[in-house]
Amino acid sequence: MKISFTLNGKEVSAESTPDTRMVHILREHFGLLGTKEGCLQGRCGYCLVLLNKDLVPACMLPVFSAFRGNIVTIEGLRGTPEFADIEKGFLEAGVKPCGFCASAKMLSAYKLLEGSPSPSESQIRKAMAGVRCRCTANSFLVQGVQAAVSHRRQRNHDSQR
Repeated sequence: MKISFTLNGKEVSAESTPDTRMVHILREHFGLLGTKEGCLQGRCGYCLVLLNKDLVPACMLPVFSAFRGNIVTIEGLRGTPEFADIEKGFLEAGVKPCGFCASAKMLSAYKLLEGSPSPSESQIRKAMAGVRCRCTANSFLVQGVQAAVSHRRQRNHDSQR
């Protein structure tokens, strides 16, 4: 079956069986290696992507459910001002996620800040809890997201001048 969707802003299509998981299509067909294959049960969070602006585990997403949808991976977010804000915030706070969870933590922070431009500590902790990795302490993640909020505010303030 042929499935067409928007991937990181570009119209694409892929041949696949209906039961193929999106994580495999992204990695094998499109070479997008930022989406990691972890538990294949939707629990670890390593494979998170945005589907129609919702954060979803790509390992639980059958390829047909993306038909005419819009998928954004870490590769699609990279290079945006929002990514830069989060990256700077993480660096300032000493957040150094491992290779498995880095993209999922960045996408989780992005999704949180899109819905709540000034999240509370508990909102940050809840948003970041979907990525199960011990490489970074939660307190550093909270500080990183808070720093990203400051960078975003400064960027928005500077652009309004």
